[in-house]
Amino acid sequence: MKRTSLYILFVLITSAIMMFGVKGKVREESLGCTGLVKLGKDTTVLKIVAFGNSITAVRSNVQQVFAQRLPALLKNRGINAVVINSGIGGSHSGRLIDNDRIQVQHGLDRFIPDVLSHKPNLVIIGFGHNDAYIDSNRLDGKSRIPLEDYRSNLIYMITELQQTKSKIILVAPSPIAKPQRSAFQNTRLSEYAEVVRSLAAEYKVGLADNNKLFLGYNKNGKRYETLLTDGVHPNDDGHQMIAENLVIEIIKIIENKY
Repeated sequence: MKRTSLYILFVLITSAIMMFGVKGKVREESLGCTGLVKLGKDTTVLKIVAFGNSITAVRSNVQQVFAQRLPALLKNRGINAVVINSGIGGSHSGRLIDNDRIQVQHGLDRFIPDVLSHKPNLVIIGFGHNDAYIDSNRLDGKSRIPLEDYRSNLIYMITELQQTKSKIILVAPSPIAKPQRSAFQNTRLSEYAEVVRSLAAEYKVGLADNNKLFLGYNKNGKRYETLLTDGVHPNDDGHQMIAENLVIEIIKIIENKY
């Protein structure tokens, strides 16, 4: 009888540990994410891949891009995270054969090795600047990646990631600025930003609307142009703003709002 009671007690304790984890931490499954990294016995780490172009990639004239800022910002909110930066300058969302003006591996060329192979819990997808760009610099010129192809490329990434149960945040591209870039280039870019918004709503994924975020910036009379180093790429203040906005979206995902 005594042995039976001890066995029942052992089973109850084991079940409690499996349900809540050591030190009362919730099991991985409760976050709705797969493949969480574990450091030590009781620390669960959210694995994030930041996938995109030169806005994502590390830059020599910026102390920290948004991806480098995320772990500390998330830590301040009680979230342990590791961020893999898979940004490449000049990258559009498609393949090299779609537009080879910039000789790099583009989004779909490297989607498997740079994203899927990491088995991430969350992927931040940020393309658009190189897709929308008009190399002829003419109002009626063609973008490097046509709008519908851009949409198709993002849909492919979204659906592939959803099959793996990875969560997603789509990033609407931030605006570019004069005098470095013509106004009509920004008008064209806004069409690509609208595609991102529509896909986020359609596929019920997170949205970091950098386009609206930057256009709405007004600090002491200074507009978003002051957040750019060259009319395109954010400076440190710009990357801090992007990172802080992403933290809000990441928390929504952890709270299962997407």
